[in-house]
Parts: sequence; structure tokens; C-alpha cells
Amino acid sequence: MSTPILWTSTFSSGSIAHQVAMVSGVPFEARFVSIRAGDTRRPDYLAMNPKGEVPALQLPDGTVITEIPAILCWFAEAAPEAGLLPRDATGRAKGLEWLAWCHWTMGRSFSAAFNPRILAGDDQAAQQAVRAHATGGAAQALAFADAAVAKAGGTLLGTAQPTAPDIFLAALVAFGGFLKLDAVALTNLAALQARVAAMPGVAAATAAEQARG
Repeated sequence: MSTPILWTSTFSSGSIAHQVAMVSGVPFEARFVSIRAGDTRRPDYLAMNPKGEVPALQLPDGTVITEIPAILCWFAEAAPEAGLLPRDATGRAKGLEWLAWCHWTMGRSFSAAFNPRILAGDDQAAQQAVRAHATGGAAQALAFADAAVAKAGGTLLGTAQPTAPDIFLAALVAFGGFLKLDAVALTNLAALQARVAAMPGVAAATAAEQARG
């Protein structure tokens, strides 16, 4: 293996890592697995990533990095000129703060809204309650982020171009659309999402995933 391998799945949380990897310009190989088909539970995949999740970044020396914030940080460090995270200590800390917030919000609200069974089991009434509560939490999170983007001047960190946290946030906005959240008033997020989608690396990653169907 001469280049890192990014294990991911189309149009999933792994797409966030795929997009950031493409924006970074770092050479890598994307290998797509099907969560629905159980690919992440195969013995060979579990041998590489015992968590049985995507994304996972397998480095040439055998090191495997999991969890979206950590993978995004690796690409930011590998290609500092890409501007995925600020280079000063305070700016980087704020970038990591927003990556952690996005990751926690995705797990706490968005994931539970899409799959309430992870918290409610097979109890249908409990699933409905979890879904309603989590969807409300997702809506509140997006409103909070919209205000933060407005205050910072168009991006989460006030940078001229979107950074890794902005790419993560844009994915959450897209997930909100799948949850049929009313995002009409979230004009700052809409503008940020459009800017992220227009980034050449993001557009290339999206096109590659669309081509796979």
C-alpha cells in the first residue's frame, strides 16, 4: 500500500471524510463498502476496523484512524496549504471545537432521528418518541449553527473559504433535508451549503458517489 485507503460508503457519514479528502488534494484510494449489505461486519473488514463502521482511514504503515473528526484532522495536517483548519493555535482549537460539536450533534440527534431503534429497541411507541425528540434536537442544532455562521461572517470560523468544520456542517444541513426539517429561515446555512457544494473537491466526491448509484 503506497497511499492511504479511505473506507467509506456512498451518501453516508463517510461522505464527509470523502469530501474533505478530495478537498485536501492528498493522494488516497477510496474503497466503498455497503453498510446495508453488511460489508462492515465481514471478518476482513473487522480485522482492519473492529468498530465495524465507516469511515476508516488505513495508512500505508498499517495505522487505522477512525471517527470523522480524527480523519478530517489527519487530512488537514497532511495538506496544511488546503486551509482545512487554521494554522494558529486558537484557530485550530476553534476548528476542533466545531468538529466535535458536529460529530456529537450528528450522533445525538441526527442518527437517533434516522434510526430510533439504536435507543428505543423494538418498542414502536418508544421509537416514535425518540424520533420526535431527536428531530427536534436536530432542528435546534441547525438553528444554533445558522446563528453562529451569521455571527462569524459566513463560515463557522470566519474564514474566507469553507474549512473542514463547514464541510461537516453542510452535511448536517443535507441530513436535515432528509428529515424534512423546515430550513427556510436558515439562510446563512443555505448559503454556506451552496458554497461547500461548489468547492471542486466536494463536487468531485459527490459526482463519484453519484456515479456509483
